[in-house]
Amino acid sequence: MKNKISIFIAVLLLGYGIIRVGVGGALLAQTFEIVNISELNEATLEVKQFIDARASKQQVSLTPIEYFAYISMMGVLLTVGAIGIIARKKWGFILLWIYIASHAALFINFKEINPKIFVLLLQVILLVVLIYLRPSRSSYALEETN
Repeated sequence: MKNKISIFIAVLLLGYGIIRVGVGGALLAQTFEIVNISELNEATLEVKQFIDARASKQQVSLTPIEYFAYISMMGVLLTVGAIGIIARKKWGFILLWIYIASHAALFINFKEINPKIFVLLLQVILLVVLIYLRPSRSSYALEETN
């Protein structure tokens, strides 16, 4: 049962990672005028307004292109990390912790707490649960020999 629950959580994180990569990539494509989709245009304008409104608050000033690339990179970390967890690899957990830190860094950079903080907190909880339910093979092997 532990295995099924851990696989379910890892697949959820994998799906969310793929969505982040897709959305970030689509917004980058819209910004570079590779595609022209009105909904994406609205989203890029909203992000630009968000970034511009907080320009003086940011620790590291980001352009919309840099923000979308950052979101895409976070999605890659989440996707590959989830794959690593499914394969019981230690690097999967490392990548997911880097993803969590990257996500938290956005809140710190913009000095803003919004409802997305609950997504971050949920992901921290899910990662801690995964550490218990699906340890990496190296950790698992050590437990079995002791």
